[in-house]
Amino acid sequence: MSTEAMRAGSTIAKVGRRSASRASRLYLFVLPATLLFVVFIAYPILWVAGQSLYVGTSAGAVFAGLANYRTVLGDPTFWTVVRNMFLWGVITIPVQMLIGGLLAYFIERHTHALRGFFRTMFFLPVVTSVSVISLVWVQIYAPYYGIAQEYLKRVGIVMATSPIGDPETAIYALIIVNIWQWTGFSMLMYIAGIANLPSEVLDAARIDGAKGWRLAVHVIVPMLAPATKSLLLLGVIGTLQTFPIVHLMTGGGPNRASEVFGTFIFKQSFVLGDTGSGAALSVIVLVIALTLSLIQIAALGARLTPAARQHP
Repeated sequence: MSTEAMRAGSTIAKVGRRSASRASRLYLFVLPATLLFVVFIAYPILWVAGQSLYVGTSAGAVFAGLANYRTVLGDPTFWTVVRNMFLWGVITIPVQMLIGGLLAYFIERHTHALRGFFRTMFFLPVVTSVSVISLVWVQIYAPYYGIAQEYLKRVGIVMATSPIGDPETAIYALIIVNIWQWTGFSMLMYIAGIANLPSEVLDAARIDGAKGWRLAVHVIVPMLAPATKSLLLLGVIGTLQTFPIVHLMTGGGPNRASEVFGTFIFKQSFVLGDTGSGAALSVIVLVIALTLSLIQIAALGARLTPAARQHP
């Protein structure tokens, strides 16, 4: 072999070693995130999926295959929960976006000196303790002396029980509380979107004669599509994660009329001690969440606003 060939081979070997060393250093940068993902996400999911295949307590669990899934899907309560979750998502997500968008538009376009005050007041429920919100709304819904009852009487509606104590109205009463609590987050997302709108486009639209509602509907709303998509995705995930407000106000009652996935899993796993059914329910919720998220991303795209990327 000639000297030139040996030198070329040595150079190639050195370049290869440098590339391998550089690649190994790059992998070190993603190692912490990978470890966190494995420890806190992948392993818990796999563990719960494994538990869903066993029947009995942790001390004497017996492998039962898909028996827990058949039990859960055959339980009428499961389908009541599915109905409640559907109502929750279909009502709360669009209403929160609509009210939040209107609030954001009027605050940003029609208030100046008090802009910070209105932002704080409408966002305050989002950062308020769920326990406090539950106590306040239980009093609002209280029979005989609650504020809600007084307003219902004025329109000719008299209820013998609290709205959260009636199986026909409990889920809707909780939906109202959820809308009140989280509309401020939708408002904040739209405020961030409005603040990032290019002024050149808005000025050009005004020159072309777009003013007022025409400017809002035909120019601002389409340009806020990334915020809307983010709120849709977060709304679906948040709906499936609903637990504290229902657990504290009704506990899923009366007669499981306001049961949601969170309270149903809690009761099966920790109240009844049926960890297998609780794990099976958790896996079903995970599959539903992943399926809905993938469908939404495929249909609407995956572009999220910076505020949504930071949302837990």
